This record gives sequence, structure tokens and C-alpha cells, in this order.
Amino acid sequence: MPAQYPLQRRIQDGRPLLVNAEPLQSGTDDTLHRYREGQLWAVKQGVITAELDNGSWVVPARHIGWIPPGVAHAARVHDAAKGWMIYLRPDLCPLFPTTPTVFDMTPLSSALLERIGTWNGGSAELTPPQHRQLDVLFDDLKISLANPLFLPMPSSPHLVGMTLTIVADPANKTSLDDWARRVGMSRRGLTRHFRAETGMSLVQWRIVARMKRALELLAQGDNVNRVAQRLGYDSVSTFISAFNAQFGMTPGVYAL
Repeated sequence: MPAQYPLQRRIQDGRPLLVNAEPLQSGTDDTLHRYREGQLWAVKQGVITAELDNGSWVVPARHIGWIPPGVAHAARVHDAAKGWMIYLRPDLCPLFPTTPTVFDMTPLSSALLERIGTWNGGSAELTPPQHRQLDVLFDDLKISLANPLFLPMPSSPHLVGMTLTIVADPANKTSLDDWARRVGMSRRGLTRHFRAETGMSLVQWRIVARMKRALELLAQGDNVNRVAQRLGYDSVSTFISAFNAQFGMTPGVYAL
């Protein structure tokens, strides 16, 4: 792990976990950092985004994000986010994946998190019933894997500049040919290098960039019409179809 990401300690007194309960404090930590503890981000309402070494990762409402111990990240809790942020002592983390993961929040996991959210005492160890409840949560998460919204970033400086421009303005409609001229590459060269560095076509990448911003805008209270306009969609119906294809629900349903 790079030296510029020192390993920080979040749990100071030896307790098995530390819980920050709803409503989550909004704000941004722009500096990549890492903890010796694992982190569960359980989002009931709103959205949390994380910047990782290789891209942006989104945990929308009714999902649970997992950041393993030692993984460098910078988190942003958007306004009005509600849920739980749970830090787990390293010895409780081996049952979780070794890479950042997103899970669906099921009725069972939500009920267990409600219970776990009351465990924030100073006890050094969990009781046997608490261990069993945590094991049930682990088991439920294992069968609740979600399709995460991940926006990978390219490594080439000229492609990074292009993607940062698109992220800053998802409504940007610069064509592939125009981008190729701007970065000094052929159309074919741009598409080949972009896919090699991100695993996605530029068209696919722009859709994900728009969906990431859509989640943020909806969490801020923007209505569907306004979000579609700000993202540069030609019609609200086109935006609704794209959102539904990504998340399996309309933006109106998501925002409820």
C-alpha cells in the first residue's frame, strides 16, 4: 500500500465495532485514506460515494457498501443520507470479501442493522447472541450481492482529462470524433485505449457517469424532470428508461 495512505485506527478502545447511526453526517473527505478496520455503509436513504484508487464507487439507497481493511478511499456522504456506518475490528472481517463490494439491503439485513446499531457500548467482546446475529448478517449479505455502480478511471493523462471534463458536466455532448481530435488520437485509437484502460466503451462510461450524477441529484431533492435536463437527456422518458435499465426501477420510485 502506498506510503501516502497511512493506516489509521478508527476504533480506539478495543471494542469489536463502532457505529455511527442515522442520520449520517453529510460531508466530504477528499483525501484518500485507509483504516485498519473494515467499514459497512448501510444506506437507507440518500447516497454515499467513494473515490478509490481506480475510480468512483456509488452506494445508493437500500444498499450496503463494504470497504475492507486497508483499502484506500475517500468518502462523501450526501445531504439527507440516513443509515448506519459501522466499523468492524479486523478480526471480525475475514468473512467479508477482500475487495470493495455492494450488497442489496434486504428486510432481514435492515432489521439486523437496526439491532446492531444499538451495540455501541464499550464492551471489549460481543456476547454469544450478538455473535450469532452478526453471523446471520454475514450470511444474508453473501446471498445479496448487488450490481455496483462503478465508474473506472483511465490511467493515461489525456484520457483522464477527458473523463474529468465529462464528470464535471455529464450533459456534455462532445462527439467521439471531437474528443479524438482534442486528445490527439484517431477515433479508433481513442476507443481502443479507453476500453483497454477502463474495460468499458466511452458510450457505456458516459451512461454510468450520468447515472452516478443522477443518484446524487435525486438525493439532493431534484425532481425527475430537472435531473433529466441537467444530465442533458433529450427527453424525460429517455432518462427514465436509462435509469430503469441501470437500477431496475424508475427514478421516481427510487426517490420515494
